Amino acid sequence: MPSYLKWALIILGLLFATNHLVLGVMWLNTYTAWQPVVIAFLLYIVSVLASLLYTTQLALPRWQAWANLAISVAVPLLVLSVFPIAEASPNGTYQTWFVAGISTLLAITAIRGSAFIAWAGIAALFVEIIAWGGPRQITTVGLVGAVMLVGAAHALGAGLQKIGQQAEQYRAQANAASQRTARITFGRAERDRLLQSTLLTGLPLLERIVSQDGKLTDEDRAEALLLNARLRDEIQGQSLLSDGVRVAARDARKRNIVVNLLDEGGLINATPEQIEDIQTTIAQSIRGVVAGTITVRAPRGEDYMVSITATRPEAAGPDLWLRLP
Repeated sequence: MPSYLKWALIILGLLFATNHLVLGVMWLNTYTAWQPVVIAFLLYIVSVLASLLYTTQLALPRWQAWANLAISVAVPLLVLSVFPIAEASPNGTYQTWFVAGISTLLAITAIRGSAFIAWAGIAALFVEIIAWGGPRQITTVGLVGAVMLVGAAHALGAGLQKIGQQAEQYRAQANAASQRTARITFGRAERDRLLQSTLLTGLPLLERIVSQDGKLTDEDRAEALLLNARLRDEIQGQSLLSDGVRVAARDARKRNIVVNLLDEGGLINATPEQIEDIQTTIAQSIRGVVAGTITVRAPRGEDYMVSITATRPEAAGPDLWLRLP
């Protein structure tokens, strides 16, 4: 919330709250004693100020909400102790200013996330008024309006809380998307670096091929096949690759095992810790294959991230079949 809007709401709340206080002060000399009423005034305005100004979060601290409840009980007791029912006007006056004042305090409490405590305060206010002047005072002193005010505040508070939760969810989603984008960008840069490194590693072989007019020894051909497979891994394997996976794949190919690494986007939402664990499992799986073909895929849109399958033509079924995680 912009700071200017926040302060505008605080000032509006203070004006509304102090309105009841000013009108009550005008009736101060009509009570049988003024001291309890002044204490009630002080408790009321301090609690309202604290509830409007305290903390930067929407929700009040729990202790402050309970303090508001205690004050909402104490203020009517203080005023009614010096205001005999015999002196009450049948049409109502601002001698009972505290009903509007306390309902305002409880409305602020409800808006700021403590609706149960606010309704408990309204219930206590009903009990105090009925004990003081009987049920007929419910309509005279404004208790119906107090219920409506707290009810509206409850609904507004619930709406603000929901908006706040949705905003937190949107922020979390935006942060997650930003982290994924950064991870993908870093991954692409790292793959480009590794691809360049692979090309530089194979440069002597390529130069030898040119200098020999393509006439390769058996050793050169084997090295060229391994270089080709490594380049293919860097392009297709992407997030499946680690140094351990690269070494395991090279060693397996030297044993005439076919290794296929295909990253199709299945790891896009994985955490760095999950990717590291998966890469460790892939390297171990490749090292464990003795013959045939091992295929590692990270398909998009499945309920798993990576599948590992090892097969041999002569075998009735796969030697290895894993889904991670």
